[in-house]
Amino acid sequence: MQLCRCDCPSACPSGTIRRVRSQVLPPRQPSPSRLDGRPNQAHQILGRQLRLLRESRGMSAAGAGLGIAASKSKISRIECGQIGVAETDLHRMLEMYAVTEPHQREALLRFVRELSQPQWWHDDRTVLGGSLCSYLILESLAQHIRTYEVRFVPGLLQTPAYAEAVIRLRYTDTTEIDRRVRVRMQRQKEILRGRTPRLWALVDKAALSEAFPGEKVMREQIEFLRQVSWLPSVSLQVLPSGAGGRRGIGNSFSILRQTITNLSDVVYIEHIGDPLFLDTTAASDPYRQAMEELALEAGKPADTMAELDDALARLGKP
Repeated sequence: MQLCRCDCPSACPSGTIRRVRSQVLPPRQPSPSRLDGRPNQAHQILGRQLRLLRESRGMSAAGAGLGIAASKSKISRIECGQIGVAETDLHRMLEMYAVTEPHQREALLRFVRELSQPQWWHDDRTVLGGSLCSYLILESLAQHIRTYEVRFVPGLLQTPAYAEAVIRLRYTDTTEIDRRVRVRMQRQKEILRGRTPRLWALVDKAALSEAFPGEKVMREQIEFLRQVSWLPSVSLQVLPSGAGGRRGIGNSFSILRQTITNLSDVVYIEHIGDPLFLDTTAASDPYRQAMEELALEAGKPADTMAELDDALARLGKP
């Protein structure tokens, strides 16, 4: 851990210790992202990338501020994710930081647009919370999505009935459940309708064996997996039951490969409380390695259809 280098007035999201002017810290307040649905983590990840670009040019925050006719404080707040960055300011920053490769410039501009413009989930943001809203933005920007689910079929591959059964395990309000199911189905539509991003999903065989939503729902779910496994943008592998546990992997997680060259894979780990985002190479590499090890233990994608057929056979005839 080290002291924050960006002089931000509140907690810096870069995994560093914040600077404090007093020995006494104020009482911890509820996370704003949980109150207003602001995608704070996504803002922070963009801000860190802009800071790295600035530092790569040996430029101070004050110097960058002069370049966009702003103060050092504004640059610091942008880099800490406390405020957004306007497209006009981003264009100037990219010129100052000598980012000339068109693909990289467009990737950063798209990131800013995703953060500044209302998205399809905008009306549900206060129900979803800022962490999930951040994930939805990062998911929409990803080149590749790799996902591992400990017990259930991965969320992006769930049917509406299966998704509702899973969501009901945690939530009780009917309206909230309906909204969360609707968002999950729209996520699926956004991801599966094109060739990018590519989705690589590892399904625990136990998830195909447990008919907790009921046999009818499970049969429908397995049939859907059979359909999507043919999509060119989807790679689906079935893990032996308990493979993750034997390797000490107790949480579901997803790995998002971004189009921005210098940005590490972003690992998203689900918890009962706030989910965890890991966006540095040191933090995300163990999960990338774990995913690759699980993939080696799983059946090949070419064998997935046989696994799904076996799962259907075990359910018996409808």
